[in-house]
Amino acid sequence: MESPKEVIDRYLNPGEIFFGGSDFRVRTLLGSCVSIILWHPNRHIGGMCHYLLPSPADIHSAKTHKYGVDAFSYFISEIKKHKSSPKEYYAKIFGGSNMFLHEEREILKDSSSSQVGTRNADFAKKILEENEIKIISEDIGGNLSRKVYFTVWDGEVWVEKK
Repeated sequence: MESPKEVIDRYLNPGEIFFGGSDFRVRTLLGSCVSIILWHPNRHIGGMCHYLLPSPADIHSAKTHKYGVDAFSYFISEIKKHKSSPKEYYAKIFGGSNMFLHEEREILKDSSSSQVGTRNADFAKKILEENEIKIISEDIGGNLSRKVYFTVWDGEVWVEKK
């Protein structure tokens, strides 16, 4: 599909999410956070999330898209609103860098060797598999930040690493 005459640009900050139609280009900047991008190849609709952690430490926390579990729940509700099935979408995963191991442990009061970026990426793979959504591309891990650009009209994603 050709690009639309007027493109609407959306930038996602950490904890934000987008789902919409083919006039959008969505972008974000990732470190240890992860973006899951979903795209419907026939309907040219899709979404991108930018989550910070897989799930809240306190299960009674308010729902917010800064957690992967809540962001994915939002995706599922949008998929239903658009009268489609999760299996009809393709997924791409980006981010999950392990950039600040020492600082992450201090912030999270976590003495385990499990790094935030790795946990974020593992969560994305697991939730997509559970929902039978095929992962067609991924660029995860390492220790660099990523700028990610997603064009909804054709499902293309560009990544710049810094």
